Amino acid sequence: MALDQPHDKFFKETFSNPEILTDFAQAFLPAILVNQIDFQTLQRENETYLDEDLSEYYVDLLFSVQYGGNDRIRLVLLFEHKSYVEEYPHFQLNQYLLNYWTRQAKARKELNPIIPIVVYHGDRAWKKQQVADYFSTTDPLLISYIPSFDYVLINLKTATEESLFRLRTDYARLTALLLQNSRHQQRLLRVFDDFAQLFERLAQDAAGRGFIEASFLYVYWTTDLTKQQVVAIFHKISRQTGEAAMTTAERLINEGIEKGIEKGIERGIEKGIEQANERHVKGLLRLGIDAHTISAALELPLSTVEDIISRTPSNRE
Repeated sequence: MALDQPHDKFFKETFSNPEILTDFAQAFLPAILVNQIDFQTLQRENETYLDEDLSEYYVDLLFSVQYGGNDRIRLVLLFEHKSYVEEYPHFQLNQYLLNYWTRQAKARKELNPIIPIVVYHGDRAWKKQQVADYFSTTDPLLISYIPSFDYVLINLKTATEESLFRLRTDYARLTALLLQNSRHQQRLLRVFDDFAQLFERLAQDAAGRGFIEASFLYVYWTTDLTKQQVVAIFHKISRQTGEAAMTTAERLINEGIEKGIEKGIERGIEKGIEQANERHVKGLLRLGIDAHTISAALELPLSTVEDIISRTPSNRE
């Protein structure tokens, strides 16, 4: 893995797009809420703040929006991403809520209601409970003193194909599918096969190419595929998606070279490139990619690719 928290980074990269965030909210929030929210007024809020002892807190994503008819108020949507099961999700969410309201109170601002929304895509089952369920007591008198609030759970682990197709935009559907299948490499690769035309369509404009770059990085971070193998997967879809992936790969390579120079790393470049090319060609062969696509994706002469293939044991028959 090339990054400590690839799931968080991809989530923030995609859900920071108001179009994706709005699509998810409209598809998964209760209809009675959605009907009262004016998503045209969506506005990003500051997600970093200090508590009483100057500890810094980071909320994943925070947006405010107008809510209601004639008597309109400002409502806050708090999006929290989880790639693993949280045993006491209310505790963390409550910390965010209290810090946000405390900051508003100190600034003498009107307090805004907050709807916490948890987006989960881990492998284990998420058991949604109430705060009182964390305690062993069933005494109604004691339970009445336990704070209680709810949150919206968007559980992509259990989301059906039908529920995902409630998402209206290409960006949101692909975001959901990539998060949903991120821990299962073969299923993740099938997403690119099944939605090749969609990826090809996204490559036609700058916003779409930005999404393809984010998708490239996510696949690279969450699988054991090399940069060259991921480039080949995108190149197989179309020339445009391959170019977007290649641009991202080159940026990663350049960053790696710069870090290597800073650390004083010396390598046998020519020998290393030859070994890397052979490794990448063999890896792409195992993925069922043909010689011409490999040649284009790796920017190698077809003769070089064919020579490596001819020297691969399983192909010498």
